[in-house]
Amino acid sequence: MQRGFRLVLPLLTAVAACQSGPTDEKPTSAAPAKGAVPAAAGWAGKVDSLTAAQLPRLEKLPGKLLQARRWTDAAGENLLVLYRTHPAAERTTKYTDEESHVELYARQYVRLPSGEFQEMWRLQDAVRNCPFDMWLGPLPGSTRITDLDHDGTTETTLVYKLTCRSDVSPSDMKLIMHEGKAKYALRGQMVVQYDSVPLLRRVPANSCCTDTLSKEQLDAPEGYELLAGRYQNENDFRAAPPAFLHFARAQWRRWITHDEFEQF
Repeated sequence: MQRGFRLVLPLLTAVAACQSGPTDEKPTSAAPAKGAVPAAAGWAGKVDSLTAAQLPRLEKLPGKLLQARRWTDAAGENLLVLYRTHPAAERTTKYTDEESHVELYARQYVRLPSGEFQEMWRLQDAVRNCPFDMWLGPLPGSTRITDLDHDGTTETTLVYKLTCRSDVSPSDMKLIMHEGKAKYALRGQMVVQYDSVPLLRRVPANSCCTDTLSKEQLDAPEGYELLAGRYQNENDFRAAPPAFLHFARAQWRRWITHDEFEQF
């Protein structure tokens, strides 16, 4: 593996923020798409998958719609939408290689008694200044709607990867869970196949926590391999119900090996 890729990782600039505010748009009727998304563990509700044409009028987000989900919980009717821009060239100089960026946007809305949809939270992330192969997007089948603490308020979990590489180095991966406006996250690296060692043998026994690794450990020969499959810390889950972290750990281990090559 080319260790030089470790210099590329800081190029991935990610911004994830939670805010709320009402929209000024009026909703239109939306019929469910054919076939509903299966309900997740810990919740018996129904989740519908919508097309762009079936969405009510919401804030215009950049890019192409990747996912749209609709369900009902104690707060009322919920909508989750996920958009991604097409890769675009960054401004460059004669001293730099051509670089590109791509952006990801997610929003959750809840329908008010007035019929309007109010934003509950927003997420925005990006891969920037990338001169190599690039990817940003959710892992297929990983988006989950749950009620792990059985309080009637559902949780949404997004799992997506961020890639900028010219070799077989692993992608970054993020797991972002929301319950209402509260956000919980795991952030780290995936596991990639690059030689004859079986992929599952590279999965660490304990995925937490790279924040505890010393500089000496990481600077040692092959020390960068300690990052593969691990996330930084579990700090966001300190005040969360225990079921949230248990679920997040399981989802992390389920998806860290899905680092296949992707094309836009």
